[in-house]
Amino acid sequence: MDFLFVNLIALIIGVASGVLASYIFLTKYLKNKVPNIKISNFVSLREFQGEWNYFLKFVNHTDCEIFDVRVELTLYKPIGDINGTNLQGKDVVLKDNFFSYLSKSDLNDERNLHALRVRTTTDILGMWDDQSSFLRLTVIARHSLSGLNKVFVKDYKSKDLIVKKKFMSGDDLSVYNGNI
Repeated sequence: MDFLFVNLIALIIGVASGVLASYIFLTKYLKNKVPNIKISNFVSLREFQGEWNYFLKFVNHTDCEIFDVRVELTLYKPIGDINGTNLQGKDVVLKDNFFSYLSKSDLNDERNLHALRVRTTTDILGMWDDQSSFLRLTVIARHSLSGLNKVFVKDYKSKDLIVKKKFMSGDDLSVYNGNI
């Protein structure tokens, strides 16, 4: 009977330690194996190829490459009803909204391939007809090592965030007036 009791205790300890090890692995290791993207606070309105374009910039700050990067831009307008407020969204068509691969930040990369600007020629300011509307940029990406997805959302709640300036190069998400 003592032999059975000792084996039962050993089995319980073994299972409990395996569950604990799995939990620590999932929370500590895989928690850091998700995409990390930073999105600019501004929308750049610039003339490009003979027409006005709205540019939005984001940068891959993940420790490795990301893939299956999908980008969506939507203009939301609150619509009142009996119980409160709902949102009515209108999709804004982007020139490029899917990127199969985005490299990681590398000091030797002179072309800054980890930073992207997406654009649209849709007249956002013309569509944005009241103060309660807002623009939402959604970026969905997959980590190349773990395969885990993450969704990044940036809301532009004021038309004042649309500026006639250029984005800085590389990791810098700010805008500037002229040529440097």
